Amino acid sequence: MITPAEFVPEWELWHASRQKRVAATHGPLTLTGTHWLLYGDTVIDGVPGTWRAEDGQVRLTGGEGLSVTEGLLPVDRWLHYGEVDLLTIQRGEDLAVRVYDPRAEAVARFTRIDAFAPDPAWRIEAEFVPAADADSVHIAHSNTAREEDYPVFGTFVFEVDGVRAELVALHSGEENGAHLTFRDGTSGHESYGAARFLFVTAPPAGGPVTLDFNRSQLPPCAFSDAFVCPLPPPGNIVPFRIEAGEQRVVSEG
Repeated sequence: MITPAEFVPEWELWHASRQKRVAATHGPLTLTGTHWLLYGDTVIDGVPGTWRAEDGQVRLTGGEGLSVTEGLLPVDRWLHYGEVDLLTIQRGEDLAVRVYDPRAEAVARFTRIDAFAPDPAWRIEAEFVPAADADSVHIAHSNTAREEDYPVFGTFVFEVDGVRAELVALHSGEENGAHLTFRDGTSGHESYGAARFLFVTAPPAGGPVTLDFNRSQLPPCAFSDAFVCPLPPPGNIVPFRIEAGEQRVVSEG
């Protein structure tokens, strides 16, 4: 339980940590490209070798200078080339290689993440309702025409000034972790237009949960167009302003 005296200092520590992480090694500002392996052999600028999808893995050929030079690479495999790191990923049935460069222009230009002033009033009590095993939701994505069905983790029901909202959550990948993607009345105005994310821990059997919207964060696609981020399902566009959490990336130039 956070006391009023602890609330602002704890939020300031969280915000400072966020600003460090986005520009750190493998932070979203360092992502310079996501190279989809859809049409046979693919060449990545500035990186040796050719890359192709093969039997659910990534085939690398002629990668002299890489930490692995030849062979089939599983998904989520890191490789290294000088200061550049590469990661094999899978989204749906498609495979890709991401390139992370700590010398990326976006890192050099980064100044800060603007955020609303922390406000305890935006710690909202909600009721978490777990989803049935078969529940799914159709999700569009930023920076692509990709659409996918995701299993639903559950729904958070709450009110703000008498207005009811229900936010559908996906699984965050952490134990009992919920991933909320939402837009609100500030989206596209004071805050990033595509969406904001909120990650919370939910009781497996359902029950009360505090949604601290002060910890709402910008999605990776706010930092690099090379990310493909899930957009809010239709019900996650709330009919009021959430004046809390991160707003936008601020960069020089």
